[in-house]
Amino acid sequence: MEDIRPLRFQRIMVPLDGSECAEMAVGPALGIAQTMGAELVLFRVAQPIPRTRALLEMPDVYNEVVAAAYREAEDYLREVKSRLPYDRVSIEHQPVESGVARQIIDYAAGNGIDLIVMSSHGYSGVKRWTHGSVAEKVLQAAPCATLVIRCLSEEPEQRKPADED
Repeated sequence: MEDIRPLRFQRIMVPLDGSECAEMAVGPALGIAQTMGAELVLFRVAQPIPRTRALLEMPDVYNEVVAAAYREAEDYLREVKSRLPYDRVSIEHQPVESGVARQIIDYAAGNGIDLIVMSSHGYSGVKRWTHGSVAEKVLQAAPCATLVIRCLSEEPEQRKPADED
């Protein structure tokens, strides 16, 4: 039997969607990155509005909307980065092409990510079915280790076990 060796992470990805819930994954990821001297990659999938028939007739308007979505994604990631007391942080954003979970998985696979740290609302039952779960899809198909941080409300009385839905 071989000796168990510690796992060292070099590039840690934190997918963010702009919500407070998503940002709850930044602290744990930062702690791991600092401890291991790893690069922290803040990642966002820019989500412009879908093309409609009206927008197809106005390509300049649609292109400006898309450019604004990319600027917003980059501005958001820069703002989050500015709050981190760590130098090894990079930001990446990509357009939605094949779904948010798929974009996260593909970026991780193609860019040397060895740990994804992300948050989940922890929905179960009907809420999970209707809302879907990006975290669950990533967890099932990620090419690397994945740590899921469950978002909890600040108010203890608002918390209830997942099996109560």
